[in-house]
Amino acid sequence: MKTTLKTVSALVAGALLTLPALVQAETANTEDKLRILLVSDDGCRSEGSQELFKALTKEGYDVWLSGPINNQSGKGTAVTFKPGKELMYEKIGEKQYCIDGTPVDSVLFGLTGLMADQKPDLVISGVNDGPNVGVNQFNSGTVGAAARAIRHGIPALAVSMGFRIEEAKEGFPSSMTYIPAGVEHTLEVVDKLNTKKAEGQELLPKGTGLSINYPPYPKSEIKGIEYIENEVFPEYNYTFNILDENTTVQKLNFKPFTDAKDQSVTTDTTQLMRKYITYTVFQAHWNAPESVAAYQEILK
Repeated sequence: MKTTLKTVSALVAGALLTLPALVQAETANTEDKLRILLVSDDGCRSEGSQELFKALTKEGYDVWLSGPINNQSGKGTAVTFKPGKELMYEKIGEKQYCIDGTPVDSVLFGLTGLMADQKPDLVISGVNDGPNVGVNQFNSGTVGAAARAIRHGIPALAVSMGFRIEEAKEGFPSSMTYIPAGVEHTLEVVDKLNTKKAEGQELLPKGTGLSINYPPYPKSEIKGIEYIENEVFPEYNYTFNILDENTTVQKLNFKPFTDAKDQSVTTDTTQLMRKYITYTVFQAHWNAPESVAAYQEILK
């Protein structure tokens, strides 16, 4: 850690973070521009977060960044639940902070600590350097962070980059190469939402958010935007092969992505692989009111 690291006593899982006054929200938002909390699961210094922060700030948005110190991909909705424990955080730039915690911790650090005096109009999680479609959405720290904001009544976007399956052995370099395109698209979405704010309208339907997955290809090859649901019963994203009585090995399952070759299959995963920008509207609760009557009948 750098010598600039400070400590903060935190009830991280949803309680108020008490910070020195100098860290509290320093400026009020202008009337015509959104106030935004930017988070991620790739880390506070990740290219996607940094590029989006710069782009939004350049356009005059009041942007704060709160991200994990380290890469926290795959953490989903996990929190650091250790009431009274001192957690490290670091200021890395104007309105930019890193916290030693999960993606959801970084959301709570932003909402209850950094921006406690004036909450953001919008939370954006990303831009993540990998896709969050299929079952990956369920364990995604990117989507999990956005969902936590929505759970507390704040509109949120989760933005992720797709990958090219043929680049698996190379570490999917195109996902990084086209992050600027993902940032540009996110900025377009934010500008549209800012118009809603200017008109005094709700940014997004209450209790919902939008998961955007952007294909890593030139704009000329992008086929358009497709609103599509996340799969209800998706393939496993990985499996375990038992080697012996004490050892198992995790295996990635790329079938959901290779299914794009089969035109009879249509999922959020296949459409992303077919070069569509996918928009998936999601809720941040696990209630199922439509099934209550069935449960009452079964359990009577």
